[in-house]
Amino acid sequence: MWTVDLIGFILCAAAVILMAANFSYRYKENMASTLPVAYAVLGLTMYVLAIIGTLRGVFVAASLYIVLSVISFFMDKKKNAESKRLAALGKSIFSPEVIGLIVVAVIMGFLTSGLAFSWWDDINFWSQDAKQIFYLNGFAGKYGNVSPEFGDYPPAGSLYKCLFLFTGLGKYRENLQFLGYFVTNTIFMMPLFGVVKKAADKFSGAKKNALTVLYFVSMILFPGIFNGIIYYGTPADVTMGIVYGALLLTLWNGRCGNENLNNEEFYYIKIFLYASVLLLTKSVGAEWAAFAFVFGIVFGQKNMQKYIASGVASFMVYGSWLGFCFINRRVAKLTGAGIRLATSGDYVAPANTMDKAGFFMKGFWLLPMHGDSNLTIDVSAGAMLVLMGLFLAFLFYKKAADKKDIMKLAIFTAATALLAYGIIFLAHISIFQTEDQYLDAYAMSLSIARYGCPFMLGGVYLLAGVLYNGAGEFKNSKIFALAFLVFVFVTADYKGFLFYINGYRDVAEENRVYIEDMIGEKGRLLVDNVTADKELQGKRILVMRDGHSSYWVHNAYINKEASPVALVYDGFMTESDDTASIGDKLLASHASYLYIEDDDEISKDLFLPLLKEGSKFESCKIYKIINSGRGVTLE
Repeated sequence: MWTVDLIGFILCAAAVILMAANFSYRYKENMASTLPVAYAVLGLTMYVLAIIGTLRGVFVAASLYIVLSVISFFMDKKKNAESKRLAALGKSIFSPEVIGLIVVAVIMGFLTSGLAFSWWDDINFWSQDAKQIFYLNGFAGKYGNVSPEFGDYPPAGSLYKCLFLFTGLGKYRENLQFLGYFVTNTIFMMPLFGVVKKAADKFSGAKKNALTVLYFVSMILFPGIFNGIIYYGTPADVTMGIVYGALLLTLWNGRCGNENLNNEEFYYIKIFLYASVLLLTKSVGAEWAAFAFVFGIVFGQKNMQKYIASGVASFMVYGSWLGFCFINRRVAKLTGAGIRLATSGDYVAPANTMDKAGFFMKGFWLLPMHGDSNLTIDVSAGAMLVLMGLFLAFLFYKKAADKKDIMKLAIFTAATALLAYGIIFLAHISIFQTEDQYLDAYAMSLSIARYGCPFMLGGVYLLAGVLYNGAGEFKNSKIFALAFLVFVFVTADYKGFLFYINGYRDVAEENRVYIEDMIGEKGRLLVDNVTADKELQGKRILVMRDGHSSYWVHNAYINKEASPVALVYDGFMTESDDTASIGDKLLASHASYLYIEDDDEISKDLFLPLLKEGSKFESCKIYKIINSGRGVTLE
């Protein structure tokens, strides 16, 4: 099986590179522009196949694409078409973008080979989700998804991480999720790389090559300026910010006529694909996709009908995910909480609202977005916002584009900043109002950086693209060739990056012990029992314990280990429960199986009447839940 997965991954990678090269040849664009488009096509293909439970069918799809491309190559009847196309494809396949990605992926895969999940959100959902998709060959069915409290979280990031899990030689390896996350982010940074490296054209020989390498390195360091979690976790917000930036830059280029006039077809394909990936990365991607489509309208479109069609089509892709979630009863607790707050009409601001406002302002203006301390300059969200304003003034002064367009860009930036950070603060005094960890400026700064990442990272991505699209028009373009490098290398999070590639090894054993302690002996026994039977994969198991104790933090660590089996939890109260109430809890859980953790057998009398005749009550045993319509039976 592992050979199929590994060969399949290689075929997928080859298909993406070949598709990007074909796009480059057909639409006369560089590989930096076409690689993320081909990668987005792969992501949507995986999404469709995962819905129908045949994710590894993407290997067949990749093979078919390669075969059809070869056939198409030899069927081209134009004069000298074969030699011209072969030369163009060879140039694209051996471009700096492709070589850089392959080399960096191999190096980073080696350096991060021992990385394991420690960030809470990865423990609580993201790592579980990709792991289940890997084992089930697609999404779980009704009531079968792991971590049901986050059931409707979109799957793009998990699918891309799962793709790299296929290289694990038949084993599930956590570090490969980090590699998939890193490569995905780097690929969607390529449009900016393609624009910025144009500045190197003013040089030649070794200087040009050295600048190109440095530009590629800067693309790797760039996201860490805005969020340091990427060096020990896999936050979807950063990926969302990168894709949002790529979409904005595409729309800006279309406004300039670089794509609208020459490659109208490809332009609208890109809009659809980037917006679809953005929407499938995280639920709040709908907000950023809406901002992006407003951006496109503000700057005008050559063909508004096609523009609207690409937008509607991308939201239909997201709608298909919501439909899938509705059918399979995947609803996140925050989604439900948000709906209740919006519709109940009885929201009251918490008593600590002003305290949180103070911490919000301090975190926004005074503390670095990445949360680390470096010898270089650590930039806060507020400071970066001021820099964006100054940069817009510079673009206006230098006439990098039409002054009216720069003014529109400034107004759009200011409006989205107010909306984005306003929404983030409202979230902290509404759906996050009970989370007291945000009564701290440092924790608040990390939250602001994370949830504001699409605005900040995507906005700077766009502004850099605006500058370097016109770099050749500036008299001092050689200075501008170094400007982006100076910005990145002066503000990068070196402490976080060094931890990412090596420092994690120093705390690996400590983290392993901590995680094992959080799972506990009983938790480990639970994991071993439920994962021993492959028939339980993708099934929901209700775990019942003494309800007088709280285990929810421990449960998250247990769930991560138990994936692809879906665990939910409830408690029994011997002084208040009876057999009828226990039966109600079983039905309400929508579980197919029951696991009772009760070594002292204090709940024996509650469950005995539900046991099938001849069955014995045993702690740590898995019972099948049978709903006959007249009651519940355990066997």
